[in-house]
Amino acid sequence: MKNLFSSLLALAGLLFGSMLSAAELHVEAPWIREAPPNAMALGGFMVLHNRSAEEVKLVAATSPAFDSVQLHRTVAENGMARMVHQESIAVPAHGETVFKPGDYHLMLMQPKQPLKAGERVEVTLMFDNGSRQTVTFPVQAGAMAMPMDHGSMHHH
Repeated sequence: MKNLFSSLLALAGLLFGSMLSAAELHVEAPWIREAPPNAMALGGFMVLHNRSAEEVKLVAATSPAFDSVQLHRTVAENGMARMVHQESIAVPAHGETVFKPGDYHLMLMQPKQPLKAGERVEVTLMFDNGSRQTVTFPVQAGAMAMPMDHGSMHHH
């Protein structure tokens, strides 16, 4: 009985720790760039705030609206912009990491149906501490949502 109690206590600690760390991560201003109906990928943007005393890394993301979601960063080299796949994206302790056009972003691959401005998409973010957060991303058009020219970008 003592072992069962210890196991349950340990499990409760893990679950509580996961909930606590999820509460310390806050997603602000999520949005997905509207793209033409035949687009193979869309960009997802947000600000990740880390209220904890330890760095946290975004390590993966998924969405039922897309075949896959990748972590990317746009970098400029020799006057050319290219996207570089990221294994993880750090959010500093008591800090934030901004996902914006021309920098860090979610690359939402193979939309299962065309998405129009005003629609909403669920994206689940996964962090290295085991926490997960499902966030609703509105699809937006307009000045901030200029189409990405993937033809001139090189993926790694």
